[in-house]
Amino acid sequence: MKVLFGSVEYFEREMISLAKRKKVENLASNQVKDIHSEIKYDLIHDFICDVNIKKECLMNLNLASERLLNKYQTQLG
Repeated sequence: MKVLFGSVEYFEREMISLAKRKKVENLASNQVKDIHSEIKYDLIHDFICDVNIKKECLMNLNLASERLLNKYQTQLG
């Protein structure tokens, strides 16, 4: 299955991939937030596109972060 750029699934994969590159074994909530901030910064400052597309990407990034935070909390509880 292909994951489209900018979708919630895309950002979830990107966040997991970035965590792996940083050698993070288990994502804690603060690590998810740090990775979210890193990607958000790139989207805001480096990604050149229509404002509406950028807003949708940021919204999907937020949803992806929430998913990962929920997975993290579920694994603990």
